[in-house]
Parts: sequence; structure tokens; C-alpha cells
Amino acid sequence: MKILLLTNKSPWPPRDGGSSATLSMIRVLTGMGASVTLLSFNTFKHHVEIETIPDEIKDYHFVNIDTRLKPMGLLFNLFFSCIPYTISRFRSVDLTEKLISLLKDEFDIVQIEGLSMAIYLPVIRKNSVAKVIFRPHNVENVIWAQLAKEESDIFRRLYFTINSVKTSRLERKIADCFDGVAAITEKDKEWFVSEGCRKPIIVSRPSPLKNDSISVKNIPMSVGFIGALDWRPNINGLKWLVKKVWPAVTEALPDATLFVAGRNPAKEINKICNGKNIIFIGETESSAEFIASREILVVPLFSGSGIRMKILEGMSLGKCIVATPASAEGIIFENKKDIFIEQDALLFADRITMLLRDANLRKITGANAQENVRKNYNTLAAAEDLMNFYTLFTR
Repeated sequence: MKILLLTNKSPWPPRDGGSSATLSMIRVLTGMGASVTLLSFNTFKHHVEIETIPDEIKDYHFVNIDTRLKPMGLLFNLFFSCIPYTISRFRSVDLTEKLISLLKDEFDIVQIEGLSMAIYLPVIRKNSVAKVIFRPHNVENVIWAQLAKEESDIFRRLYFTINSVKTSRLERKIADCFDGVAAITEKDKEWFVSEGCRKPIIVSRPSPLKNDSISVKNIPMSVGFIGALDWRPNINGLKWLVKKVWPAVTEALPDATLFVAGRNPAKEINKICNGKNIIFIGETESSAEFIASREILVVPLFSGSGIRMKILEGMSLGKCIVATPASAEGIIFENKKDIFIEQDALLFADRITMLLRDANLRKITGANAQENVRKNYNTLAAAEDLMNFYTLFTR
């Protein structure tokens, strides 16, 4: 089976959830014998040196694009476009030309990763008879609506609300234009079905990347936070963690240290991390090594959709995780067995304190987490399900 994969950023290196999910997908497909061609944007924010691409990504094509926010472009889009600015800035003549060139080859499947690449569907339809599958990494309008509720600044709240409405209209319209949808979670599938998607739809859970070579030691009394630090849900979650949770932890355990890692930190991150026993690391070469070296991983999000790959990565490494309910949406888990879920700040702090004090509980919980991933996020099973789904369109 010949598959063309369209992504808005390089899946390598897998330093965030989206990249990890896409790289996992490539491994799944090639492992089942499919021939995968990758067409990606090489953005300023996620720039990758082509020579660093590993051999496992064999047939790849990159198009440079600058998707940085442009205030005048944002304002024009806000008032004069029905397409969200977060999507429209991925329009590219260069990528359109490259896509048309690649489509001269006969693909069985063209898979579009994420909503921002869905705007190229008309180009694909015009230049190919391949079946087109939409793989949304989340339901984006839900995230924007949640961010609007969290936001205290009136102008940001207005922008988030408008973006949510625009994105919702696009997501409702676009899904039924594809031949099939491969949702990442059951909840995302339910949203598309409830909004009128009549096309075949499957839940294709991403598997965490294998990290068999990780051999770092835990740093005693360490708590880790990792995520893209230019993504508003992560910024809001980190603020809440530092202001409302962390003081209670350090009061109970003065030696506890919070390590914060992530790429592209917004200007406010340094101010947020200027607290007691907080160390800001910035971007790491390996998220797996960062997670593996902490005794606890915290994921304090209040808006989200899709699935948090860093939670699956942490569970696969046998780490103890404390998260908010929104962070764990889409993940199969048993609270207080393989992960700890708390919404209240003081209870969140209590869980961190309890786990830092109890090495045996961390060991048991980590083992349960690894078993959960082995059972529910099996790479081979996911590959077979997806290939069977594709077969519906290529018989």
C-alpha cells in the first residue's frame, strides 16, 4: 500500500506530542509493509536540519514556511476571513506545487495529519484519485472554547471565542469531505459523529515511542513538567502549578524541586518560573530522558482534546504521574492505580507530596502504568486496525 502523509511540521525530532504521534504513525505503517511518503512543512518554530532525519523516514519532502504570528495578518483574518488564523497561515504556494508534483505518483491513501493541513484537500481531489483520510490530533474548537473560559484578559477572551467559532464551523464542515476519519480518542470520534460526520470513522490510538535505551537515574525529590511553552494551555497549567500547587509542596517538603522543560518559551515563562525550588531547563534533546530522570511527572492542563502523548510516554517509562482531569482525557486509566488525577490545587499538592515520600508507591504505580500501556496502546494491534480500515477504501 502506498501512502502519502501530510503534516504541518516534521515528525523528527519527536519533542512534542504531535511529532511523537506522527512518528509513531510512520513506524506503525512501515512496520506493516506500507510505503510511506512524507510531505511536511519545515517551520521556523519547528525547524529541522534535513541531515538529522533518521533512515526510518525514507521518502520525505520538506517545504519551508514562516508561520510566526503577524499582527496585521491576524487582525485582517479576524474580521475578513471565515478560516481561523491558526489554519490560514499554513497556506503555501510552494507546498501546493510540491503536493501536485508528488500526486503524479499513484497513491492508495493520502493521510492528512491535523486540521491545519486539511485546507489542501481540494488540491488532492483535483490531482489524485487516492482515498483521503483525516487524522485529527484533537478537536481544536473545544480547546479554543476552554481557553476562552479560562482567560481573564477581555481581548484575548474575545479572540479565543471567535477562533473557537470559526474552528468549529470548519471542523463540522471538513470531516464529511474526507473518505474516512481516524480519530485519536473515543471522545473525539463521538464529537465528529454527533456533529454529523457520516463517513467511516475509527479510533486509532497512538502508541508511545519505545525508549529501550534510556538508562538515566532518578533525581531525588524531583518533579518534572514538560511541554511546548508557547502553547496557551501549557502556559496556563504551569501558572496554576507554580502559584497554587507548588508552595504547598515546598512547605511540606523543603527539598522538593520542580524542573520545567519545553521549547519556545513565551516571554512570561521566566517570570512564572521565578519561584522557590524551581529550575527552568528550556528545550531538551530528549523528552524521554527528562521524564525518566524525575521521580514524578505532573501534567496540569485545564483545556485539551485528543491525547497527551507525554502522559503515555511517562507511563511507558514506569513513571508516577499526577494530572488534572482535562490532561488525561482520551487516556484509558484507573485513578490511583496507574495515575493520580486531581482537580483541586491542594489535593494535587497532597498527591505530589505523598508520592515523593513513598518510593514503594511510586514503584507500584509505575509498574501498573507500564502494564496499562502494554495492554491498551499496543503498536501492532493499532497497526492492524488502521491497515484494515484503509483496506475498506482500496479493495
